[in-house]
Amino acid sequence: MVSLSPRRPARWFALLVLALIVLVGVPPIAIAQQTTTLRFWMSADPALEAAMDALLRGYMRTHPNVTVQRDAFPFNEYHQKLTTAFASGDPPDVFWMDVRTATFASAGSLLVLEKYLTPQNKADIIASGLIEPVWKGNLYGVPMHELTEGLFVNRTIFEEAGIKIPQRLEEAWTWDEFVTIARRLTRRTGERTDVWGFGVLRHLSDWSILPVIMQNNGAVISPDLKKATGYLNSPATVEAMKWYQSLFTTHRVISVDPIPDGFPTGRIAIFQAPSTYRAFLDARFPDFKYAVVPMFKGKRCAVTAGGWNVSVATRTKNKDLSWSLVDYLTRERHAEWVRTSGYLPVRKSLLQREPKFRQYPWGIFVDQLQQCQVHRPNTPAYNFFFDTFLAVARDAALGRDVQSLLDAAAARMDVSLSRGGR
Repeated sequence: MVSLSPRRPARWFALLVLALIVLVGVPPIAIAQQTTTLRFWMSADPALEAAMDALLRGYMRTHPNVTVQRDAFPFNEYHQKLTTAFASGDPPDVFWMDVRTATFASAGSLLVLEKYLTPQNKADIIASGLIEPVWKGNLYGVPMHELTEGLFVNRTIFEEAGIKIPQRLEEAWTWDEFVTIARRLTRRTGERTDVWGFGVLRHLSDWSILPVIMQNNGAVISPDLKKATGYLNSPATVEAMKWYQSLFTTHRVISVDPIPDGFPTGRIAIFQAPSTYRAFLDARFPDFKYAVVPMFKGKRCAVTAGGWNVSVATRTKNKDLSWSLVDYLTRERHAEWVRTSGYLPVRKSLLQREPKFRQYPWGIFVDQLQQCQVHRPNTPAYNFFFDTFLAVARDAALGRDVQSLLDAAAARMDVSLSRGGR
């Protein structure tokens, strides 16, 4: 827990206030407004917390009678912490929210923000930023940023192999081209793999695999979010998952188990990771030579997009003040947040104003965000979907029959969807 407090009045001033109250009966509220505390929660990350604290200090300088109490929790605990806080009737006022907007909104936990967001404000947000914070046509959050992925390649390994490094979206590798390169760069000594051709930061998760399905024109849930059968187990989805499975079983270019820091230590040649991975590499491995290339493509390009939005609890006693904090973080200080966090802009004005987002390597992420973005299913059953898909991906990587896995998963998802995620 971090409490960021505005500067307090000097002691002599406090004594003067007390004297005025005693001598002339002036009520305290006429001398100094009472301080209001807003509780703000976010996902834990030391660099992001430092960047956020700088923004919150700026907010309190412009709102001297507000104290912001900031708490952060590890990602794998964060949503359960929120669920528990809402269930106990003691949620934070303002907090980060992701694709689970539908889960919390359907439970009545999130304040509808439509009346606060002016048309000019909303028009400045790119289209992909207004998907995950919306549920049944209502806006329940404002995006802090956007995030998408690319392929990070070990420049030394590529140069030694004489492989051209693409730098534009139209140069993205096809599935076949990608497999050829990944196989070529995989190196083994007997049964021991010294260098894997491919690796993924978000290993076996829906975030990293959904683009493969959608590159093949597949889907996981019906457009109305009511049915998985016929989508999660459709021929296009099955074909895509079989291709992904082949990277583990047939081509053996990726490890079933993640390899910590495998990419910057030379054990992985091509690494699928979000744009924020650049900041990690530059800080932790400053001498490592890497390049960024577009995601591979199938029948179409596709890459997962999303990020953190800022929402307000329906139970907050300070709705207007909470909105002022949301607006400060997501609009007024958006450029500062993007610069210090390493995320992508979600504001059209910033994308147009900053030339670097049109240049390599940022241009790859931005082009994909605008031309190839796809999203995880924004359903109250998302947590169930996440766990179900993770189990399918793991079993597929181990060689189990893909059709059978997806048939069973689709049937389980149908039950969860029919119950509204409960």
